[in-house]
Amino acid sequence: MIHSRIEPVVDSQLPKEQAGFRRGRSTVDQVTLLTQDLEDSFQAKAKAGVVLLDLTAAYDTVWHRGLHLKLLRTIPDRHMVNFIMEMLSNRSFILQTSDGQRSRLRRLRNGVPQGSVLSPMLFNIYIFDLPVTTSRRYGYADDLAIMLHQPTWKAVEEGLNQDMDVLAAYLRSWRLQLSTGKTVSAVFHLCNREARRELEISVENKPLEFQQAPKYLGVRLDRTLSYKQHLDEVRAKVTARVSLIRRLAGTTWGASAK
Repeated sequence: MIHSRIEPVVDSQLPKEQAGFRRGRSTVDQVTLLTQDLEDSFQAKAKAGVVLLDLTAAYDTVWHRGLHLKLLRTIPDRHMVNFIMEMLSNRSFILQTSDGQRSRLRRLRNGVPQGSVLSPMLFNIYIFDLPVTTSRRYGYADDLAIMLHQPTWKAVEEGLNQDMDVLAAYLRSWRLQLSTGKTVSAVFHLCNREARRELEISVENKPLEFQQAPKYLGVRLDRTLSYKQHLDEVRAKVTARVSLIRRLAGTTWGASAK
């Protein structure tokens, strides 16, 4: 009920770059947008770099006071805002070990409930004011990516580093943690020699891992967008499952039909 009441108001204020859990939008849209922009960079004979950001326990670390401020900015109904905050504030948990011992009752002071239909929308509100970057931004809830194409690799590195500094500062200010160990960079170019270039991107003096074929929203993206590696991985999964089905459907073993 809450979701249906606030969805039209919230959706009208979310940036177009954010597609997560919005009516008529899907992961396919974001993958298509990113790959189309990369194809455009190929046509322009430019160098393209991408950074795929990973947030540590994004939903669990939403700062309630910060969320309250942003709810007040997006939802005009103050009674609804207060109701949502009351719902989030009155949550607690108890840990129980395998031998039956139980911890004390503890109150949850951060985060939005996992599995709730309202949580993705609340998270979208929480990061709806991500700062403007030189790079093109793509978002699906907490799955964020930025892409920049320039005439030289040096310009790509400088632009991505500057944008990552801006985004990292924003995330820190709202108590979200960027996982530098899982955030990765990649390059996209049709020339083999150019595509061997590894970007030097760092956040808070920590270099980001470079990957030749990163995965974004479930799709493996190689440097030329041939999707060969992605199709090979899908084929392997399908083959394994077909083999399992054949074994289960075998007619030469098991109990007699009589």
